[in-house]
Amino acid sequence: MAHRSTFALASAALLLAACASAPVAYPDATLEGLFDAERAFARASTERGIRASFLEYFAADGVDFRPGPGPMRERMLARPVPADPLALLLDWSPQAGAVARAGDLGFTTGPYSLRNQRDASAPTRYGYFLSVWKRENGVWRVALDAGVSTPAAPEPEAPAVACATARETWRLAPMARRSNRGKDALVALEREARSLDPDPADTPSYFELLANSVRVLREGSYALIGADAAHKAFAATGRRVFWTPAGAGASASDDFGYTYGRYARFVGTADEGSGYYVHVWQRDDAGVWRIAVEVLLPPE
Repeated sequence: MAHRSTFALASAALLLAACASAPVAYPDATLEGLFDAERAFARASTERGIRASFLEYFAADGVDFRPGPGPMRERMLARPVPADPLALLLDWSPQAGAVARAGDLGFTTGPYSLRNQRDASAPTRYGYFLSVWKRENGVWRVALDAGVSTPAAPEPEAPAVACATARETWRLAPMARRSNRGKDALVALEREARSLDPDPADTPSYFELLANSVRVLREGSYALIGADAAHKAFAATGRRVFWTPAGAGASASDDFGYTYGRYARFVGTADEGSGYYVHVWQRDDAGVWRIAVEVLLPPE
């Protein structure tokens, strides 16, 4: 990660009503347990410091981004132990998330703040975090963590609820309809160029991969929430994106996965920008893989 934080209120009543009417695909306690793990992680950070909490809550092979992907533990242990582990206060809270039906993978996301408690003149930093969690010896541990900064504290949003965001009560499609299985299927989806053109010709569309409730997190920007918001922000004639996957994982229930690597974006033949990405994938009600969260990180 690098950072973290706190959202707040917006239309919780509507969100709870949607949860109550939708079929629940996994026990609420499973997701609530993941939220509890995230909150305990945040609490440990404020009580014992960033280094100690990260070493405790990351999986043995957990990946972070600084900004490129790498082994968190190796990186953390290579840095000097801070003389004052509580000087920097990293605070965060989960506001949305989901868990695979198998209960072996999940994600959490929300805002964070980073404040220097010993220097009142130092500006507080704000942003969003994304953590992908996996079960390690029966305990939730962070498999991958990434964060982006925002110009100021993010606007309030509905508080976290056990059903996650509006449509994250995922139902598995029948096995016969799910031929593209596992992390290899996710990597394959990213191996070909994707068009961001409003009217693509021969190139498959980026937008067809997005879940209706997708969250897009970008360095220096506020979250884009929803496929329509992503379309308004990214659609442009001749624009394409290329992904180069570097790692991936998928749930045993084949309804949840993640990928990460490098991306490059072009308009025509002009290089528009590049960096690192993280995708969280979930199957929709028809059994089709969709991107539930996209994080775009700057190049090194």
